[in-house]
Amino acid sequence: MVGALRRFLLSLREAERPAQPMQERSLPCSWVLNNQLAVGPMPRSDRHWQQLEEAGFRSRFSCCYPEEETGLILPPGWSSDSVSLPDHREQEPMQEARLILALARAEALVKDAAPVYLHCMAGYERSPLLAVGLTARMRGIDMLAALAWVRRCHPMAMPIYDHLVMMESILSTRSRSTHPSKD
Repeated sequence: MVGALRRFLLSLREAERPAQPMQERSLPCSWVLNNQLAVGPMPRSDRHWQQLEEAGFRSRFSCCYPEEETGLILPPGWSSDSVSLPDHREQEPMQEARLILALARAEALVKDAAPVYLHCMAGYERSPLLAVGLTARMRGIDMLAALAWVRRCHPMAMPIYDHLVMMESILSTRSRSTHPSKD
């Protein structure tokens, strides 16, 4: 398999090969909640920050660990918040209290300083997970509908299954506390 992939890549003409490193390419971000929330990978260059500013962003929420953001310089005038969440590399187990905190703080930032650019390192797992929770809360829909919406808006979204189960538990607990059953 590796040999076949290598032969294919070597057979590509120069114009067909991926040209630029991530720092030089446009930031692949996706609107999830119109003019409120977009999700994607961590901005890695001045060009990325400029692209976000041109789209109207002045706020960001990060799910990255501090060591992942080494060298990241937030432009002046931006609002920022973060809560470190684990990804597939399992830096630590996902903690429900930490996910609740991330959801609450990201929601507060969206309410106070929208639009917000929500990111993790790659824009695949952690930031889409929070986007699912925010979409469910802010649109009043269930988690599966929110997941389908986030994946439709941001096709690269691949939240970790166990993290989604935890998010569902958080959202359903909140829903039960705000809408008690009529027993």
